[in-house]
Amino acid sequence: MIPILDFQERALHGPVMKTTEFDVAFSKKLRALVADHEISRDSEAVGVDDQTADAVFEAGVQLLAQVGLYHIDTQRVVEFSEQEIRQVAREYRENPPEVVFGRGEDEIRVRYRTSEESRPPILAAGPAGEIEQEWFVPFVQCFVEEPSNRALGIAGGITSVDGRAPKVGTLNEMYCAQWECEQILEIARRAGRPGMHLGLLCTASSVGATMACMRPGLREPHNTQIGIHIMPEQKIDWNRLMLAKYCEDRGITPWTSCVSVMGGLCRRGPDVAVGLVANLLGQLCYGHGKWASLFTNRIDGTWGDAECQWALSGARRASERHIRVPIAGVCVQTKERGRTLSGYCMGVASAVSNTANGFAYAWIAGGSGPEARFYGEVMNAVAGMQRDQAEALVSRLLAASDERAGPESEQIEFPDVYDLEARRFQPEFFDNLARAKEFVAGLGVPFS
Repeated sequence: MIPILDFQERALHGPVMKTTEFDVAFSKKLRALVADHEISRDSEAVGVDDQTADAVFEAGVQLLAQVGLYHIDTQRVVEFSEQEIRQVAREYRENPPEVVFGRGEDEIRVRYRTSEESRPPILAAGPAGEIEQEWFVPFVQCFVEEPSNRALGIAGGITSVDGRAPKVGTLNEMYCAQWECEQILEIARRAGRPGMHLGLLCTASSVGATMACMRPGLREPHNTQIGIHIMPEQKIDWNRLMLAKYCEDRGITPWTSCVSVMGGLCRRGPDVAVGLVANLLGQLCYGHGKWASLFTNRIDGTWGDAECQWALSGARRASERHIRVPIAGVCVQTKERGRTLSGYCMGVASAVSNTANGFAYAWIAGGSGPEARFYGEVMNAVAGMQRDQAEALVSRLLAASDERAGPESEQIEFPDVYDLEARRFQPEFFDNLARAKEFVAGLGVPFS
């Protein structure tokens, strides 16, 4: 591993470059490497073969070695040699990491998983996105109370507490983040799951607010992950490096989250797949994580279509074959398709594709506890399915989703399906979910 303190010197003494110059260099080199390695996607494909996965890995290594990471604060390039990148990948590949979260009955062990393995991914779904204070508790509670949900991959994103907005770098950020953590822990205690892993420390993002939440009885190494992730595309700052050092010192598994945006510097699926691998390798070099999430969305914020699934397949299978860290991701539809049959088909397609492409851990799965259970049942049903069969199923699900797509759903947020006064889900919510399960079973999801 490269010692994290080495990045102090690299960030201070690398080549000086403007952000726009780095972006141009990144984009040009990415396009050249994709062409050199002949990485392409058939217009109908939703998954990659072994040869393509190997090419994606090679291109990702060379992209990081030839472009590096960009340090926003110093306006310098953090450089790597190809030899040290390959050494980092080799160390992971030869000793695939296992990470333990939670305590007691709620302890989970997350480890590398292959694309055709019959062991299903771990369901660790949590409430994501912006959450209003008035519905924060029932929203989190419905995930905690779901027995099949083993952990909270994420929990929170409070918009304000008692009128205080969590502006980054202020006392209000600390106040809101601490309130959020206290509420989540109390919900877990009431549900009889005090040892549950609480996932990404969400509302706290600055170094100060993050450290303010880390103390005995609140957030600790067994129930927390802290974000150290690269900003798209290939950019870091002192906060990322300082939090990575803090995680290493405290024994906290860092939140290694790789995102490339399709339609920006990464134009299409092949670019995104390679960009994600370079992103992953860069984070592992300085963050030394044992777990990594891979995700892509289009520049308009949408995700989950066939090309996005192909790009994720390329990056996940490249990692499966050459890096072997546990890969995490999401199983959820875009907000535009909402809680409709079209939306559920899209979410199920993600669950099938993820499971068939070396995915080990779902940190978002649906927008509620019952929906998390549904997506977990899908992952259990398709684990071990041959990739060609899974890819055909994903294609059918996406086609069905597109055929049934309509205007934006009126049922997007949690309060649209949950009666806050009666403290229960609306009956039609369960009816729609049951119809969706029956429909996707007809398309080939083999529920037992």
